[in-house]
Amino acid sequence: MKISDQERVHQENDRNRLSQVNAPDSETVRAALRKYLGVMDLTAGQFAERVRRGESTVNLFLQGHYRTEGCGDSMIRKQIWDYLERYPITADVGAPPDSSGRLFHTKNFCIISGYLASACDDGEVCLLYGPPGTQKTFVLSHMIAERNREKRNPALYIYATVDMPPRSLLKRIGREAGVFTNVASIERLLSSVLAEFRVQKRPPAIVVDEAQHLEIPSLEILRELHDRSGCGLVLAGSHNLYQNFLRGRAHLEQWLSRIDHKDPLPGLLADEVREISSRELGNGEPAKLSEVQLKKIVAACSVEDIFARAGDGKPRVAKYLSVRRLVKFLGQVRKSRKEAA
Repeated sequence: MKISDQERVHQENDRNRLSQVNAPDSETVRAALRKYLGVMDLTAGQFAERVRRGESTVNLFLQGHYRTEGCGDSMIRKQIWDYLERYPITADVGAPPDSSGRLFHTKNFCIISGYLASACDDGEVCLLYGPPGTQKTFVLSHMIAERNREKRNPALYIYATVDMPPRSLLKRIGREAGVFTNVASIERLLSSVLAEFRVQKRPPAIVVDEAQHLEIPSLEILRELHDRSGCGLVLAGSHNLYQNFLRGRAHLEQWLSRIDHKDPLPGLLADEVREISSRELGNGEPAKLSEVQLKKIVAACSVEDIFARAGDGKPRVAKYLSVRRLVKFLGQVRKSRKEAA
């Protein structure tokens, strides 16, 4: 079959690169590949596609049955080692992609960053809950990324999906921690994660976003990790996160006794809206906003909290000021000014 010029160049580049690879012995490469497949949750077939080899070839190498005559397994070892070196396992916390951008030091920021520090530095258990736009994900992603960059008592960011089973939760935790996760049983997964945590000076805190999606079995997995390793926990979610704990108190008595901090997150304060708007709309200096302008900005970032409850548990009318809405509105104002200039 005739190959294209582009494919021919690609093959030549591969040959040149592989000629410079100094791969270790077969057993070392095999062990590294097994770990890689487990941590990255890949099958031998999926990995074979990435190194452009057949699945049977990769399996033969893994089983130690690759041919020994001629140049033996020299080329396959180089290909595998080259790929592992170029695409290493990373345990960077899995912080979400929105961890860049402006971070406003609001009351919510102080609560969230304080709770994260308590979990990372002291192994405490914290609940953060509130309506959308109260900076939960944004602040957590920023602070986790900063801690991991500085290698300062790091944290693992885990996003909980709806109806996520315990095994999926453990696999996500394991992958973020750089642990072999390609095992069948929950018990083996749990043991692997605990073993990794115990060899560290301080185990990483586990931060679970959208934690209101977790069912009791998954919550119990987190409690066991905390009890057996001393790792801190931060569960962040919507209004009904804490209500879920109260509704399940018959099954979560142990959990409730371990919560060190819990706070409903408020929205922005009016003074914070004024300060942020003045700074963002100013040209190097804080802008002077009239009361009319401020009222317009407050109205733009005001959101009705449809989940608010009164002391008797009945729904009540309540509004809060959303950071997300404020940032969007200020961006529109700046864009309008630029277009008018």
